[in-house]
Amino acid sequence: MSTNFYLRTPDTPAESEGIHLGQLAAGGFTFRAHPERGITDYPTWLAQLNSGEIVAESGYTVTRDDMVDIAARRARTASWVERGASHSGGAGFVDPDGRCWLTVNFC
Repeated sequence: MSTNFYLRTPDTPAESEGIHLGQLAAGGFTFRAHPERGITDYPTWLAQLNSGEIVAESGYTVTRDDMVDIAARRARTASWVERGASHSGGAGFVDPDGRCWLTVNFC
């Protein structure tokens, strides 16, 4: 079972889930990069959390601190990115601190 997390900003359309932050699956968290928004590293990912409400796909609200905790304690590592990137057509990378990121939508 997996849980996707989204950021809903004041300008998020009602029919949209929001900006995908990442996914917790099989005990690990994969970050979602958004190069078109300039979100390709942990500091910019963290900064975006201040701009709206964090919501899990099942509808419950997650505090910023809880989201940071989930991401920090369960971040996928470099050894996983090859598998994740292969499922997404190679659109993944590992940041300098070893966090796994995908740059495309994933479920």
